[in-house]
Amino acid sequence: MSLRALLPYLIAVSAIACGEGGSLAISAGAPVSAAVRGRITDCGRPVASANVLLAVQQDLNQARPVDTRIGPHTTSPQGDFFFEVSPSFAVPGGASMQLQVTVNGVTDTITGGTLEFRLGAPPRDTARFDADLGAERGGC
Repeated sequence: MSLRALLPYLIAVSAIACGEGGSLAISAGAPVSAAVRGRITDCGRPVASANVLLAVQQDLNQARPVDTRIGPHTTSPQGDFFFEVSPSFAVPGGASMQLQVTVNGVTDTITGGTLEFRLGAPPRDTARFDADLGAERGGC
């Protein structure tokens, strides 16, 4: 069979491979990314050297849902942290996020808002996720 005769089949196979999630056409190689920036405090005071792990979940109804953990990263002397996120199989749209913050062997899990994935890398927008450990524990 000649290459010209195979061309319609190759086009059909590549069209199937590029789509996922119903009518959403995303190329398997398209970078989808987001960024998260925040500050860890304890009753308003910055927490330096905390280990921060970011958990991201995206639409469990997708063919390949995203459920990933990134990090840990260590906070700066001002309590700041930053994550660039580009998990495999993520599609443009919202994802829920959660932080696991460990300070002196004690881990707090803090549920956050929504992280917005967009096509392209590096990320164009940054989600903000600040957490006050004292307030989370009811101690301020």
